[in-house]
Amino acid sequence: MTKSAEDFITPLTLSVLSKNPIISHLKNDEGSWNNHVELGLWADLMVIAPASANTLAKMAHGQCDNILLATYLSARCPVFFAPAMDLDMWKHPATVRNLELLASYGNHLIPVENGELASGLSGDGRMAEPETIVKTITAILK
Repeated sequence: MTKSAEDFITPLTLSVLSKNPIISHLKNDEGSWNNHVELGLWADLMVIAPASANTLAKMAHGQCDNILLATYLSARCPVFFAPAMDLDMWKHPATVRNLELLASYGNHLIPVENGELASGLSGDGRMAEPETIVKTITAILK
């Protein structure tokens, strides 16, 4: 989880719902290092959902300031990302270029949907529904 994700849902809630521990920092509460390289090598598949414009930009340019990005840069498995952002952010040329860069690295885009956005507006930029994410991943991995 990133810091922004923690503002949306607590690590405890996500841990309870997933029945798994949540890693959200490069160091754990005891001060030990969370090994992002080990996480990246362990994964058979990486799904980043929702993927904000900020996270996509950092992924596209190799910036590494949190555990998610460190794990992404260490991953050898297929990486899928499901963007979620406002319509204008989604259509911005910088975002379009970042998506092109990410695709050129072999990452897989899960297309956004059209609908109500967090801003209250409606349009493209809504994260794909979980069922759609699973269907997209399944279709690509066949």
